[in-house]
Amino acid sequence: MSFEFTPEEQSRVDVANFLGIHLDPIGHVDLSTISVLSAMYFVEFIALCYQFYNRHYPPLRVKNVPLMCSMYVGGIAWFLGDIFTGGLVHIGQSHILRNCKFTLIWLRACIGVYYVTSLFSLRCFSLYYVFCKGRAFKGRVVYLSLGITVLSIALFGVISVLVPTELTTHYEDIIDMCYTNRNYIIAVIIIVWSIWIATAVMSWRMRNIPFCFNERVEIFATFMLLLAVSILNTVCLMYVTVYPASLAWRTALIYTNHVCASVGYWIVMGEATYNCMFHRVEYLQYWVTTLKEDEMERQYEYSTDLDNDIILTLVGNSEPTATTRSMFAHTLESQSLEMTK
Repeated sequence: MSFEFTPEEQSRVDVANFLGIHLDPIGHVDLSTISVLSAMYFVEFIALCYQFYNRHYPPLRVKNVPLMCSMYVGGIAWFLGDIFTGGLVHIGQSHILRNCKFTLIWLRACIGVYYVTSLFSLRCFSLYYVFCKGRAFKGRVVYLSLGITVLSIALFGVISVLVPTELTTHYEDIIDMCYTNRNYIIAVIIIVWSIWIATAVMSWRMRNIPFCFNERVEIFATFMLLLAVSILNTVCLMYVTVYPASLAWRTALIYTNHVCASVGYWIVMGEATYNCMFHRVEYLQYWVTTLKEDEMERQYEYSTDLDNDIILTLVGNSEPTATTRSMFAHTLESQSLEMTK
């Protein structure tokens, strides 16, 4: 994949101009965009590995680390789909990349946008189910919710592939891009916005719930970030003529998509991850005490009436030191005295 201004690229620009399309050539700005966002995802991958290794640490466990890992996979698919269908690279030399039904329908739309949006909505539903319905979000409910999500995405993808290419998307070799039917774009946008409306309703109903650890801020902030992503995508796809041809639009869109998604990820996982790394014991002590004071143990599926050995096991996989044992023994003793008063 060349990012130099070659004679072939000049020919592509001339053909696009003849068709009435102003085409900015693929160049080093596109390469730097791919490099920066790839580095961002690499950092997140390292963080996810750490979070998954420490997934039994209670403050991380309640964040649902497996769900966040699944969203990360969806984000990677979305990123690749944006690269291959957003005009950042030449796709004509690869048979796989010329297959727009794979890159646009499966990578970008289904495994990317549809899946990430659905998982975020599913996370909101889990909080709604626990704090509004007063029921545990586990077992059959989890499998049923996740199964419906995956099945609906797979069904949409299969139908999209079976539909003739002129009604969905196909490769235009003249300008080396994927062309997508406007009606198909509208269908995808309607699905995404339907999910956002359902998520907004759940978020609104949780506005007065007394969360312990800023979940309300997490929900609102991530919702607004991803809402901004959806608005910009709608504008680009519906109102900008061949947006991948514009360097400004394609750069703005891919940065908005993935920087906002990354910020949303760190809003959810940042505090628990940082404290797991640098204040593991002290933060767990604060976390347990907060749950006890707010009487929210049942909602967070955690018991503050644990003996010393169990709490030490939750702190990590290594053998606890004598100092750590003494700290927790003193904490539990103080809590016991408070309860007897």
